[in-house]
Amino acid sequence: MSILTLGEASKLTGVSKPTISNAVTKGKITGKKNKKGIFEIEKSELLRVYPEKKQGEQKPFVLSKDMSTQVKEIENKHLQEKVDDLQKRLEKAEAREDAANKRLDTVLLQLEDQRPKGFWSRLRGK
Repeated sequence: MSILTLGEASKLTGVSKPTISNAVTKGKITGKKNKKGIFEIEKSELLRVYPEKKQGEQKPFVLSKDMSTQVKEIENKHLQEKVDDLQKRLEKAEAREDAANKRLDTVLLQLEDQRPKGFWSRLRGK
């Protein structure tokens, strides 16, 4: 049986120390703190939950602050373009609706004018 510290467990599996610490605290992995307050985790217990990192396996890509601000700027630009496009589409749709309403009003007025007058209307001159 080999006993590992959090750092050793992290290097072996490629999982961060806080993740392993949380797993021990929550009971997902069996482990204990020694008298110095350092977690001691059995290697077999660790590998039961987290597989061993393969040789040459790279760490996940992490964005730096500068890169993350560039990504945010690109996302904002993309979202602004989408908003602008949607506003143009909305304006076109409103213009089409207004034109359709005007045509409908014209047709309704023509239909009203073509209605034959009743007998009493013709007598009164209305």
